[in-house]
Amino acid sequence: MTTRTANACEVPAPVKSIDPPGFYDDAAGYARAVQPMRNFIAQLNKSADNGQWSCTVDLLTAWARGNALMGPITGYQGYYERSWAGTDFALVILRMPNEVKAAHADKFAQIDPWLERIAIATRDAEAINHLHNNLVYWAGLNLVAIGTVTNHSDLIDSGLLRVREGIHDIRADGSLEREVKRGDRALHYHTFALLPLVFTAELVQRRNIDLYRENDHAIARLANLVIDAVRDPASFAKITPVKQNLFPWTFQDELSWMEPYYAHTKDKRLPSLIAPRRPFSEWRLGGNVTDTWGISLPNNPSE
Repeated sequence: MTTRTANACEVPAPVKSIDPPGFYDDAAGYARAVQPMRNFIAQLNKSADNGQWSCTVDLLTAWARGNALMGPITGYQGYYERSWAGTDFALVILRMPNEVKAAHADKFAQIDPWLERIAIATRDAEAINHLHNNLVYWAGLNLVAIGTVTNHSDLIDSGLLRVREGIHDIRADGSLEREVKRGDRALHYHTFALLPLVFTAELVQRRNIDLYRENDHAIARLANLVIDAVRDPASFAKITPVKQNLFPWTFQDELSWMEPYYAHTKDKRLPSLIAPRRPFSEWRLGGNVTDTWGISLPNNPSE
């Protein structure tokens, strides 16, 4: 069931609780359970991609009023899904022109507290906190992104603790011990872990915090590991002898981190990897990452 707003923006009924089976436990059940939330996020991100800001605000307001995603979670996967969703919502808002948010201050008086509730639930989720892996880093991005939107420094500080855990987990060879243990998915999870580290590093630069320098430029070591593997997947054998199994999206939209990273570093290896993949669009990161974070590439991207 949907409701129609004055500007014909179709607003799906809020998903009260997100509580799917585990991604690896029941793939079909997982896909069915997350579909309503993912459909909303796809609509929200498309609205932002098209600059339809009134619709974007209406979508967020309706879900805020319904206190969406804040119902009980009996398993564990729902905590991850809610964390990713809240990150996306915040990054969509950060794409928004300042005058839009100012013009809809009454609606953001409902949206911001809802986002903070999502962030606090993520911060307090033992289902995430005990893992000490990429999901903790993603929770950190959730807290920093929402804290940035709502100007809530305590959330940003809590997020930084989690992201810094990731940065300090990066070893001299650029690898992450817990992600190496993922066996044939190790390369995928190194790529997936890099995303929240880079996007958090970008967000906190406005607070004069340089995460790129921490742990002796650790983010660059992990980035180099992934860049090498994109250029030559066999190079990852130096990290683990296990033959790697990638998802179709591992070397596509989950390389979205390359957009802000190239803008920051101007790494000459990246244009030839970025160009054929553009535009990057990642559902957890506010939609079209290229539009939001990308910069012009050389006319003839090459090494």
